[in-house]
Amino acid sequence: MSNIYKIIFLCSVFLFSDITLVFAQAGIRAQGRDVNLGRQGQRAQGLVDSMLNIDHRQQMRKFIRSISKFSRRLDPNFIVMTQDGLELLEKGSTAEDGGNAPSSTYIQAIDGVLIKGLNFRPPLPGKDDIKTDAKDRKELLRLAKLGKKRGLQIWVSDYAPNKQIAKDIIILNKANGFIPFATSSDDNIFNSIPSFPPQPIDVNPKNVTGLKFANNFLYLTDSSNFDRQEDFVLALSNTNYDAVITDVFHRGRRPFTKNNIRGFKFKKVGARRLVFARVDIGHADSSRYYWKPGWKEGSPPYIGAPTPTNPDKYYVRYWYKAWQDTITGTPKAYVYGIFKQGFDGVVIDGINAYSFFQGAQ
Repeated sequence: MSNIYKIIFLCSVFLFSDITLVFAQAGIRAQGRDVNLGRQGQRAQGLVDSMLNIDHRQQMRKFIRSISKFSRRLDPNFIVMTQDGLELLEKGSTAEDGGNAPSSTYIQAIDGVLIKGLNFRPPLPGKDDIKTDAKDRKELLRLAKLGKKRGLQIWVSDYAPNKQIAKDIIILNKANGFIPFATSSDDNIFNSIPSFPPQPIDVNPKNVTGLKFANNFLYLTDSSNFDRQEDFVLALSNTNYDAVITDVFHRGRRPFTKNNIRGFKFKKVGARRLVFARVDIGHADSSRYYWKPGWKEGSPPYIGAPTPTNPDKYYVRYWYKAWQDTITGTPKAYVYGIFKQGFDGVVIDGINAYSFFQGAQ
């Protein structure tokens, strides 16, 4: 009899798993309205994730590949870069899931990687050391070199509280063939054009028509220091950076107009440069256009816990179809809007959210 009970229990588990997976992907509806699963539902979903053995790394890779496939159907020259998430360049951490073998399909889907803090990072609370931990740096450097060997462009944003550190950043990154950017922001808010170096490194008077032709880049995703969109355009037009990374929205509120984005694309010398939009696919932000009244943790089901540093930003179960449809694949999606506004490509942020779910599991 005990064996029969075991069989019944296992069947119940798999049935519950299948039902919950359908709910997770399609949303639970009653009388035509979404039902809030709440915290209990989220805990149940976490249990299902564990039972189904969801590979959060692979799900993130699949999501990014879908963004790449969709955007390149719109424009074969559309550029897809990722921010951090270097671990995704390899299939897994054990021999069973591929070990250190490169994830070739994923690597082919992207054009480059932007690494934050490869060499220097803002100091942790109560500490003065800004050098990236030696063990962490060694692993990041190994993966960055793997990406470069496989044809990816590697950009690095490092923390530079003074001119000497900025010089060190340039030397360290160029020695490895990486494109450096030195920022004095110690809170990861990129809201100003660096005063040093006074000119972009390896300033380039030519048109930049592809990622491999960019010698430098500007990371300026927070335009809150500029009152009007036109002020932001004017500030950018007075620089000679080969590439610029911005947000889609001015001051987080109104999207930049097509005309202003067109203005972003020209350097002070008059030559063309690349303009990228940063898009976060691992978090939902309550200030963004897609956020609906009544949304909160657990409602809709893919909205997870708020992040520790920002209560208005939530982890998302990014493998849910409803969230992926928000980002890509349809004319109403975030990436489609970015393409229509005239950006040359995207820098995909929020990738490291996979580790939050992987750790919880």
